[in-house]
Amino acid sequence: MTPHRRETALGNEPVRFYKIVALTFLLLTIVLLGVIVFMSAKRATITVITKPEPVEAVFVLEVDGTDATKGIIKTTEVALSKEFKPSSTREEDSVATGVVTLFNDSGSNQPLVATTRLLTVNNVLFRLKNGVTVPANGKITTEVYADKSGKDSEIGPSKFTIPGLNEARQKVVYAESATLMVGGLRKLGVVGSDDIKEAEKEMENDLKKAGEEKLNALYPELTAVYKVVGLEMKPDKNVGAEAEGFTLAGKATVVGVFYNKTELTDSLKQELQKKVVSDVEVLTIKGSEPQVSLDEYNSETGLAIIKAAGTGLVELNPESSQLQKIIFFGKTRDEVRRYLLSLDHVNGVEIKFSPAWMHTVPHVAEHVNVVVKKVE
Repeated sequence: MTPHRRETALGNEPVRFYKIVALTFLLLTIVLLGVIVFMSAKRATITVITKPEPVEAVFVLEVDGTDATKGIIKTTEVALSKEFKPSSTREEDSVATGVVTLFNDSGSNQPLVATTRLLTVNNVLFRLKNGVTVPANGKITTEVYADKSGKDSEIGPSKFTIPGLNEARQKVVYAESATLMVGGLRKLGVVGSDDIKEAEKEMENDLKKAGEEKLNALYPELTAVYKVVGLEMKPDKNVGAEAEGFTLAGKATVVGVFYNKTELTDSLKQELQKKVVSDVEVLTIKGSEPQVSLDEYNSETGLAIIKAAGTGLVELNPESSQLQKIIFFGKTRDEVRRYLLSLDHVNGVEIKFSPAWMHTVPHVAEHVNVVVKKVE
């Protein structure tokens, strides 16, 4: 009996061993599967908020007229005369004037001498400017003026009696006005220094436009920039003079420098491109047209200097090596933030981990998303 029991115990050992191996393998498989699931679930989205930096550049082109490929210089003489109104005025009493119609309802002509009085019902007195004869059963229109100066004589349409006639005659010979009497208060302009300055500015612009019109058609295939030189102006009234207006006469030489717009624009872009220090930055040029001006012109040497100014935006290049995904592998949220904020043009950082309890960036490139977001 005893030997039989010993054989049974020895026979169960291999079975137990294989069970342990199988369970261990199953456990390892489950753990490995969990690790795979865990690793595949780890994801990170890193949003880099960048703010472009404005840059400016100026390209200088010297034109002396000897090399047509660089530019061509032309000049023309222009002269203009223009009237201007003073901005300040003063008022003074004057004599109101107007027109009346004289009526004669009688059968005989009525002669009236100059200065004959015409009186309104409100006792405002006017006088005939010229002697007239009012035909029998007719009427005539003539000019009148107020007996007294001042604004009170600026009356509206009225009916007038003629006090110099007898009462019976006044009933058939009388006058009426259909329009306002004006001029009782006259406004006189006073030429000021500011009036002269403003007029000179306007005149300079007008002279420049006149010169441009004369030069524009010379080289239609080129672009031109203009400048007024040798400017002379003379007003016909002095500062402080009382006048309704003044005349300003001006003359000038207008210089036109013609250049190749495409070549100048390309040269300016090259100057702007110099503002990009390396491949970590990228340039965006603002606007398609450079600001071109004729900065200097020397009539003795014939040298003109053109300046072309442009602006652009330099920002972090989304394809920069500084934003490669491998740089962020294994880094914590704070490490990623500190690194990115140390870069030029980075204004902010947003980091999202999935699952939320993750603390580091995955080591798998497909599970890391780097987004560059630009703010103005």
